[in-house]
Amino acid sequence: MSYFKDKVAIVTGSGMGIGKATALELCSHGAKVVLNGRNPERLQKTLEEFKGKGYDVTAISCDITSSTDCEKLINQTIETYGRLDILITNASVSMREKFEKLQPEVFAQIIHSNVNGSAFPAWYALPHLKKTKGSITFISSAAGMIGMPTGSAYSAGKMALTALAQSMKIELDGSGVHVGIVHVGFTQNEDEKRVLNAKGELVPVASRPAYLQQTREQVAKAILRSIKGRQFKTVLTVIGKMNAFMVRFFPGLVIRIITYSQKRMKDMYE
Repeated sequence: MSYFKDKVAIVTGSGMGIGKATALELCSHGAKVVLNGRNPERLQKTLEEFKGKGYDVTAISCDITSSTDCEKLINQTIETYGRLDILITNASVSMREKFEKLQPEVFAQIIHSNVNGSAFPAWYALPHLKKTKGSITFISSAAGMIGMPTGSAYSAGKMALTALAQSMKIELDGSGVHVGIVHVGFTQNEDEKRVLNAKGELVPVASRPAYLQQTREQVAKAILRSIKGRQFKTVLTVIGKMNAFMVRFFPGLVIRIITYSQKRMKDMYE
């Protein structure tokens, strides 16, 4: 019998991308999954796709940067299934622009999405997760281990998730609640994936070499392994693990390498 069978899980930002793949993986292991997203049409399409496979799912469209919406998300989950075992905070906004060009309100929007977008649902979910001795997993990034060029606000938000997870892990010691954080590396995205530019406009994700990317399914399986093993910190990909080691012991060298790489890329396209 699967570890996840009949467990109730919420995956924020599960209308597409890593969130959708993670929700699908949970369903394949017998979990009852609450899908979430801000785009009602996309969420409904995903819901119909999952139901067509015979999975026990429901969908709740809401904005995870709104505390009121997050309360609704948790309350409706409890009304539907009567319990909550797993919360995966995957939804967030990313970016592609230098810090000096960012509009202040765009910077604030990205921080709000990445920090409060995880903290708000966790806060409302916690009383229910204490009852089931469940799990909260924050989805972070390689950018949450070192600040990345053209990703200042995103990196700051993802780094803040580490502090949030650490604080909660200490506070919840002895409660039976598992707190984890997963640092995802480069992942294959759908063509419609968008990030914010300096003015807050949606633009395509920067291209990345295919050999550096994991599939969404690989990431989803790793997230489930982290939850099943009740691991605190999980870093994905070989490059991600190397990055984590280097950042810990040789942070100055990592910054020099990234700076050099940026200059090389700039020279190539000029």
